Amino acid sequence: MTHTTETAAEQASEIRPTGIEWREFHPAELTVDPFNHRQGNTKPPSPELKASVATVGVREAIGVRPQPDGTFAVFKGRRRLLAAQEQAAKAAKPEDAVLVPALIHWDLADADDETLLMSLLENQFRENATKADEVAVAEQLAMMDIPEQRRRRHAKVLGITPAALAAAKGTAQLSAENKDRALAEDFDLVEMHEWHQVGGDLESFRVLSRAKSRDLSSGKGGRGEWKQALQKIRDQRAVRERQAAVEEELRAAGTAVVEHQDRWMYGTARPLGHLLTSLGKPMTLSVHAQVCASHAAAVDPDTFEVVHVCTDWHTAGHQLVAEEAEKLIQAGRMPVDPEAKKAEDRARRERNRAWRSEREVRLDFLAGIVAGRKLPEAADELVEDAVMGAQDWWRRAVNSARTELTARLLGVDDPNAGRNQWERLEDPFREVSRRGGKARRRFRLFARVAAAIEQTEMRDGAWEQPTAAMVGWLRFLEAELGHTLGDAEKDAVAAYERKTADRAGGGEKSAS
Repeated sequence: MTHTTETAAEQASEIRPTGIEWREFHPAELTVDPFNHRQGNTKPPSPELKASVATVGVREAIGVRPQPDGTFAVFKGRRRLLAAQEQAAKAAKPEDAVLVPALIHWDLADADDETLLMSLLENQFRENATKADEVAVAEQLAMMDIPEQRRRRHAKVLGITPAALAAAKGTAQLSAENKDRALAEDFDLVEMHEWHQVGGDLESFRVLSRAKSRDLSSGKGGRGEWKQALQKIRDQRAVRERQAAVEEELRAAGTAVVEHQDRWMYGTARPLGHLLTSLGKPMTLSVHAQVCASHAAAVDPDTFEVVHVCTDWHTAGHQLVAEEAEKLIQAGRMPVDPEAKKAEDRARRERNRAWRSEREVRLDFLAGIVAGRKLPEAADELVEDAVMGAQDWWRRAVNSARTELTARLLGVDDPNAGRNQWERLEDPFREVSRRGGKARRRFRLFARVAAAIEQTEMRDGAWEQPTAAMVGWLRFLEAELGHTLGDAEKDAVAAYERKTADRAGGGEKSAS
């Protein structure tokens, strides 16, 4: 006769009931469910809870569910279980241990997401889960292999916004140390994810923490400073990564890499285009790379173009082309501190990058205003002043017939994309105006005027010579629309104010 031995899991699957069943367990029979939302919490039960369990036992039933191996695990009441297990370990005999009352939730056997949901809700009602607990739950919920509709439903019950749920996958990649650091600064899930996206490094953390602090102290209730800081970090990181990739290609090809200079006049390095051979012939890349030991290359951090150079052109016996030689003569061959020059060039590049970053934030902000429901009366005055007053920047923008910025602010494809200046449409936004309706007309007109100012007054390098129109526009954005100015924008306003401090009213007409 053959006997078949069934495992506990097989027996349980055959006789498993449904619904909720009350039962008492020896404390040693139970474990903590992996989807108990405090499962990773190593904090022991409080002395008060231990004393209570030692005196009267566990009075309130804990919540358990069956596990695949036929055992039961606690998803509600972890601390009560630990207190009971600690008390059972002190008993003279195992059978002397006080039993733990429990409600077996049979229907949760294979419902990890429902188990996690019930675990969190139980703790929320009991003692308010910590922010770290809420982050952990959002991460678990985001990573679960469940239908998206169910995931969103659970998130709604838990008060987790769709944006926070989407961000939770990223926060799960942060180290425990970085997560603690972010929570200490009261970063929410979206902010933690955005920090992770830009590298999760200490320097970016400090920058974002200061930006968050400025947002809170401003009293505006928005994230303007954060957005400005985040965009700058993103742009700086993109620049570093792209430049590093180009430099790595050069090194792989056996070319030495040196730092790029905005002005090559006073250093020992010169681009090959500035040089002639000792015989007065144009210096070519192929010749120089083969015969000169000082051959190297630099990567322009603005365009990422490779500039081949000679790092010690004079010692190598090269000559300057006539134009560069004349520049040196006119400059009187004045010695310049190379390090000071490098620092000045770096500062200028950083300011250019900051100006571009802030422009991206500004354009996103304007697109949000155009797509929104409220537009102050001051915006109508700006539009009328531009069109009826025939502002110089407005005329230049209209004459250029460019449409890419207007399209971006309207949230539509550029109707002139791929067309040259002679092929541009005469009425590029006719369909947009026709479909948009009268109620949105003010918004469309504002988008057109805003795009004109951005195109003509806020271009690359404009911060070096701020105009009344630029400053008026920035003041309008801040005062009338609630935009948070970035550092480069603030500096441009301050520079203009210094320049016009001794003038009565200024000589240029403002944009606002």
